[in-house]
Amino acid sequence: MKRPCGPLDIISDLPNNIIENILMRLPICDAVGTSILSKKWRYKWLTLPHLVIDNALGKKLLGRQQSAKNELVSAVYQVLLLHKGPIVKFVLEVDELESCSDIDHWINFLSNHDIQEFTLSRAKTEHYKLPSYFFTFLHLRHLKLRGCAFRPPPRFKGFSKLISLQLEDILMDAETFGSLISSCPLLEQLTVSGYIPYDSLEISAPNLKSFSFTGDFGSICFKNTLLLAEVTVALCRVNKNVKHQSSNLIKIGRSLPAVEKLYLEGYFLEFLALGNVPKRLPILFNNLKVLHLDEMDFSNLDEILCSLCLITSSPNLEELRVVAYAGDIARDAVVEYFGTQNLSHHSLKRLQKVKMEEISNFEPELEFIKFILASSPSLEEMEVLRSEDTVDEDERKMWKELMRFRRASPKAEVIYLQ
Repeated sequence: MKRPCGPLDIISDLPNNIIENILMRLPICDAVGTSILSKKWRYKWLTLPHLVIDNALGKKLLGRQQSAKNELVSAVYQVLLLHKGPIVKFVLEVDELESCSDIDHWINFLSNHDIQEFTLSRAKTEHYKLPSYFFTFLHLRHLKLRGCAFRPPPRFKGFSKLISLQLEDILMDAETFGSLISSCPLLEQLTVSGYIPYDSLEISAPNLKSFSFTGDFGSICFKNTLLLAEVTVALCRVNKNVKHQSSNLIKIGRSLPAVEKLYLEGYFLEFLALGNVPKRLPILFNNLKVLHLDEMDFSNLDEILCSLCLITSSPNLEELRVVAYAGDIARDAVVEYFGTQNLSHHSLKRLQKVKMEEISNFEPELEFIKFILASSPSLEEMEVLRSEDTVDEDERKMWKELMRFRRASPKAEVIYLQ
């Protein structure tokens, strides 16, 4: 048998589904560029079900010349108009794109397809108002929006098939937000971030498993969230004008019975401490295994009480991380509390790993560490990372104190890191 004269074209002989998979992993401009390889490849990219127009393509075109924005817009039109077959995923993530009317046209075109995954991300200061035909994307399963104004028409009934939703810097009132979440019955993942404050937030989602929020609110309410297992809240500020008649911590505890991982960041711990903080929650966090307390103010007695209540009301807690903040409020009251309270009756039976960060030679911080070490019979490791502001003399004193503290666990190792 004679050896073939030309080079073997192994890739072209691959099954169509594998070729399609390869093309979907390429930037769209490179996928289009494969049309010049051979006759076999000329129309391959036209049937791709995933179209991604992102910043990589934008930089490639916009970096060439002054009029390149028109070239980018023309490229998107060309990709859409020449496309054949279904489009199930569309990503438009170009920060420099300004033309709202063109985006309107593209969304109108996509409304004739059964889009399942849609991303629209803009970095402009003026929010892009989503057109009415966007709300006809009834097959959506994954939605990511950034820099948009979300004002649905009255007939909008929600996205009944939506599984994940990511909203960043979205112009939308609290009532619309609550209505949107409650009209997505299959929603499992929800991420919200931005600088638009809400007076109140209501989360009602029976299948929600993961929730992350970064921003401002006066109050937050979880309803029908029995499956919610992971919660992250980074509150940018506490609204002092909102009156809290009852304990925020108790209200949150009652509405998150399944939570396994809880990350409290920013001012959310201070928010939870508003109202009367109980010594122990009436309903325990029986499923909570991971607790992170960021910016815990060790000079604020209410925050310390709130933290202790959370920890001692979580009988199956395994991992604890605390980032300390030493403010200047009611220090005497905090020192007096640790000096008069007997916390030895608490037992954190399952706690195995603790990480304390930004620790200085501040008495309430050391008392807190002392309590954790004395109450954790299964503890394996505690990392203590000192604050950069700690002077050498204080560091030596702190290390001596840490070594003196009683440990309930014979295998507990204290690791001190600078």
